[in-house]
Amino acid sequence: RIYLYGCLYFWYIPIQETGRRLYETYTLSMRCGDVDSAMMALCIEWRCQFYGGHKLSVVRSNYVGYMKLMTKYTKELRKPGVLRKINLDELMGISDEDPFLLLESTVCNEADLLAHAKLIHNIQLIEEVHLTHFLSAFWMGNSIKAMESYRLIAALPSSKMPKIQALYYTFYWGIVAYQLFRDGSGEDLLAEGNAVLRKVQSWRQTCDHVENKLLLLEAEYFASKCVIKSAKKKYEASIKSARDHSFLHEQGLAYECMGKYLSSIVEFAEAKQCLRRAYECYTQWGALGKAEQIQREYGFEEICERSSEGAMKHQRDWEAML
Repeated sequence: RIYLYGCLYFWYIPIQETGRRLYETYTLSMRCGDVDSAMMALCIEWRCQFYGGHKLSVVRSNYVGYMKLMTKYTKELRKPGVLRKINLDELMGISDEDPFLLLESTVCNEADLLAHAKLIHNIQLIEEVHLTHFLSAFWMGNSIKAMESYRLIAALPSSKMPKIQALYYTFYWGIVAYQLFRDGSGEDLLAEGNAVLRKVQSWRQTCDHVENKLLLLEAEYFASKCVIKSAKKKYEASIKSARDHSFLHEQGLAYECMGKYLSSIVEFAEAKQCLRRAYECYTQWGALGKAEQIQREYGFEEICERSSEGAMKHQRDWEAML
């Protein structure tokens, strides 16, 4: 059941439903005494929360319980868990905690963990380290570093396995490739973006919850081909689809991509509105670190200050409820 839900069914059913079924598998496995299967199901279920756009305050709260169980039953799974906390804390703007303390070992940082993974020939853990770097670079707007990390992931044999995170880092890479092409980083990047677009088009035939992702990649394609009217239409359609699927984080991502594009074609007023809405989506998601990156990069402090007052209250309400 774990491999069916974690490697196959998520192509056909919504990621929220995949997460629910994985949690059921965790519960059933614990009742049967199959602790290893239970922990693996819980690990993948948490990925569904993270990638599926759950409120990050809730994801982080669940992470604490998840790591307690990992410590009790299977310490090996704590290593990728620590890496996920790095991405989670960065998105949320939390910098006063050292996730590597949870390992209680000589591994003190990502470089140590990567060296350890190479020493024991743990390909999946190597991929996890590179994925952490890729996600960090992608969400913090460092496209060159994202490209470098993606190439390291793609070179690993484990990257060919179907899994939930592969859907997302492939989608994110398509966006990066198109944007780097428009920035003049290489003609071949357009072809790489197109390859991702074709792949997501094939996924769309069976997977309804990639609709907004496909629309956003199509928008990036038209933006790269300088077809302004079609690009705008696809950005707007992606925003609507993300909202309809309750993907608040990807709604923010679509607004951000549209804002970047509009800025590049000197439509600054419209770009500013899109970036403000991206900021609002990210703060509602709980990604205050990402929202601050938007504010720093595009310099619209007054708008962000007004938006953040409500967002911070929203975040405090969630934490109080938890």
